[in-house]
Amino acid sequence: MQVIHKQTNSPLVISIPHSGTDIPQDIAPLCNRTSKREHTDWALPELVAPLLETTLVATVSRYIVDVNRFKPRTGKATQPIIPRIDELGHQLFYNYPSKQKQADWLKRYYTPYYNHLESLLHQKLEQYSKVLLIDLHSYDDKLFQTSDIIIGTRRKQTISEEILEQLQTLFHEEGLSTRVNTPFSGGNIIATFGKHPSIEAVQIEVPYSLYLEGHSLHLEHSTTLQKQLQRIFQKYGCIIFDTYQK
Repeated sequence: MQVIHKQTNSPLVISIPHSGTDIPQDIAPLCNRTSKREHTDWALPELVAPLLETTLVATVSRYIVDVNRFKPRTGKATQPIIPRIDELGHQLFYNYPSKQKQADWLKRYYTPYYNHLESLLHQKLEQYSKVLLIDLHSYDDKLFQTSDIIIGTRRKQTISEEILEQLQTLFHEEGLSTRVNTPFSGGNIIATFGKHPSIEAVQIEVPYSLYLEGHSLHLEHSTTLQKQLQRIFQKYGCIIFDTYQK
């Protein structure tokens, strides 16, 4: 894990669970070297670093442990935390890890992510009676019939209608169109923390075309998006500061 700008006065915390590309040394021999790992949220940490917002980044690849997936016992799991296949249906592992290895990987990568994110959020709640968790993702808009910013709310279970409307308005003021819950409604991160009465939680999906060139930042496009996001987050921070500061 990596924490960026841990100490800020902003009421926002950004979570980036799917940008990691690390494959731990002891796990690498188990991995199928020919499998694809293209559905990575490329370069999001680099995109948001200049925004000076408290950010938690999962550095291990989602193709090893996906920290945004539900545990099977929740009854909400549609995809495993430790995935079996890539986007083309190829096996990710020569031999899928044993239950003992799976438990070890969750202990090493999954549980600590939630513990660390909870700690960051509670630090913010010492300053504010309401904070916003943004679980930040990106998507290949060539594969979908949209290039909108997708705001996921677990069918409006993780954020109030008022805060959602404020966020949408801020995006629209920057010329960024939005959709809510289609095609992405959010995963376990916002479902977990959005239950807290003082945490408003959303999953935000940014299309690749707004900031990427290949797997790296497009200089012009990413700079434009950084400025837009900075204004959005600053304006939202002012709303929270004026309304909910303790």
